[in-house]
Amino acid sequence: MEGKGGDRLHNLDIQRTMPRGRPREFDTETALNNAMLVFWRRGYRATSLDDLTEAMQVNKPSLYAAFGDKESLFLQVIDFYANNLLAPRSSRLMQADDMRSGLERYFADLSEVVVGKSYPPGCLIACVLTEECAESEALKEKLASMIKGADERLAKFFNTHKEELKSDLSPKQAAKLLLSTIYGLSIRARAGTPKRELVEICEAFIKSIAK
Repeated sequence: MEGKGGDRLHNLDIQRTMPRGRPREFDTETALNNAMLVFWRRGYRATSLDDLTEAMQVNKPSLYAAFGDKESLFLQVIDFYANNLLAPRSSRLMQADDMRSGLERYFADLSEVVVGKSYPPGCLIACVLTEECAESEALKEKLASMIKGADERLAKFFNTHKEELKSDLSPKQAAKLLLSTIYGLSIRARAGTPKRELVEICEAFIKSIAK
């Protein structure tokens, strides 16, 4: 027999359905964006299903039907984050005419994400996905895949501009250094490091790899 909490959930589900019993319609991208902000702000473990349904404006049956369980939703959120926030900035980096100006623009672009006013501080991958990867094989595999993909993309950029790299640094090494620097910057941003200090780190990185 259901208690009062079950009755409230039942009533809430009734209120959130369309006529003739059809599930409430919602925009998938908007729902994923809202879920992304919740996970990003609160962290994976601290985010409850109630937090998600409220932010996404869906009921629990609709959430499960559209996205699966919490872990499955989080994995889709990571893809949404990568495709919508990181990929456009990475694409602009790949189109740079030279290494230095490309990196300067790339760091400026990323600052809009990690310390911008539109998003919580830090990086969803560096600050949230890494937190949970030891608890779930699926999340660990997602993190490894994201790192591998980023290493490969950044190595292509540095290979294009390898004549600008210091002679003792290969494009693959430079790529791994850059990604490690980005993740470090994200963690510092999460901890409240002032933007001017983050800029100084970016400038020091460029100087450390350029001829």
